[in-house]
Amino acid sequence: MKKLLSCLLFLALTVSATAKTFPLNEESKKEEKLYLSFIEALLAEQAGQDACPYYQKALALAPQSKYLRRILTVCAIVREDLAAADEYATYINDGENDGKDWAVYAFYNWRKGQLKEAQQYYEKSLETDPEDLRVLYQYVLLLTYIDPDRAAEKLQQQKANYPSIAPVIDYEIGNIYYRKKQIQKALEFYNLATQQDPEYAEPYLARAEIYEKSNQFFLMLRELELLEKTGYESAVMYSRMGSLYVIVKDDERAQTYFAKAKKLDNGDTVAGYFLALYAEEKGDYASAAQYLRETSDYNTSAAKWLQVAFYQQAGGSMEQAADTLAQAYKRFADNVEIAYFYALALHDTGRYKQAAKVLKGVLKTNPSYEQARLAYAFVLEAQKKYKEMEKQIRLVLAQNDKNAAAYNLLGFSLADRNERLDEAEQLVSKAVQLQPQDRAFIDSLAWVYYRQGKYAQALDLLKNLDEDFVNANADAAYHLGAVYAALGQYDTARPYLQQAAGSIKESAKLLKKLPTGQN
Repeated sequence: MKKLLSCLLFLALTVSATAKTFPLNEESKKEEKLYLSFIEALLAEQAGQDACPYYQKALALAPQSKYLRRILTVCAIVREDLAAADEYATYINDGENDGKDWAVYAFYNWRKGQLKEAQQYYEKSLETDPEDLRVLYQYVLLLTYIDPDRAAEKLQQQKANYPSIAPVIDYEIGNIYYRKKQIQKALEFYNLATQQDPEYAEPYLARAEIYEKSNQFFLMLRELELLEKTGYESAVMYSRMGSLYVIVKDDERAQTYFAKAKKLDNGDTVAGYFLALYAEEKGDYASAAQYLRETSDYNTSAAKWLQVAFYQQAGGSMEQAADTLAQAYKRFADNVEIAYFYALALHDTGRYKQAAKVLKGVLKTNPSYEQARLAYAFVLEAQKKYKEMEKQIRLVLAQNDKNAAAYNLLGFSLADRNERLDEAEQLVSKAVQLQPQDRAFIDSLAWVYYRQGKYAQALDLLKNLDEDFVNANADAAYHLGAVYAALGQYDTARPYLQQAAGSIKESAKLLKKLPTGQN
């Protein structure tokens, strides 16, 4: 085709050059323009561009051309301009029609919704040119909508004429019966297709889909494994196999197939997601984050950015998590969840002013976002803006009077400032009542008792906290140390105060005041 077009272009240029040397009459000039317009159309098709404007230009020079009007009928249909198609399709009334004329007119009727008429014109086209496989395919495709049994019959008749594509024909017949929900018939023809060509992938995939929809996962796996043995491989197939092995709880094989999918397509979303989950189970958060970042939809998925930040945080990289959330906050400007978690990260890394600004923005557009308002109260407390903090807490409790964290925050803040201790006790007691197993709330109530001078009651609560919680929580360690010191048990207090001294100034100060050499 390229060689033919090159020759045509050469001829066109030759004609143009000759015209400059030897003046043409008006009729010849018109023919030259028509010829050049036609060449332009062919070149546009060759380049994958829209050739229709050039054909329109040619038709303006030869308005009676049946051939050009047939081409422009297709152009109009593709553009969904049926009014223009109506105008061009009148070509069918001009003289004798060949197979292509009837095929285009059939296509035109199909798009007009005139299916029976389209069927008749396709049959006329095939009578004229029975060897045109493209028209036969269009005809059978039409029949699948209006007469599926006739479509299957027509295809079966063609098997003898086209033995080289018999497996494809059986596969298409199987599809017709599948659409009719005649599953056993569909399976019969899919089986015929693979018997004739064991390496033909489509029937295996079709059977696998049937088994998947009927929840026969082991049969589905068998089909895909048989297909794999033919040498066929694809990331989509391997991801499906991996997902099936997840369902049947064979994690080792699931990971094997997800790895195969990722090898073929590093951005495979299903494989990346599950490999991240498996890495998470192993505590390999760096790999989990990497798997998600490599998925093809990562840059458009706010949820995956959040998950990556979670993995980074779980792996101890707080600054890295905050940086990921900062980038996500810019990328997904309207995503409330991203903004909320970004603010939490800012709070956890001590950037309270920035956190407050982000949360204000969230609450401006989502005033009923309870957790965001509570987070804002935490930020205000960290900034020592106690009056505004209490206002936000009251708003939270007005919205949800069972928010234990809100009661605890206000109560603990009052106790920590040694203010309104009776009210602090009521608030924190309410939090413990709502969530009696929450160790942080129990620690807060103990701190209220300490501020009230009820050291024995405070110690009873603190001694019931498990060792892991105290070891991981500087506040709890400080509170234990302070209570033991208040009870005069200085040697017992000292290790707890030492544990908390690095992050809590009050613990370091109290540690220095402890008497030495006595208990």
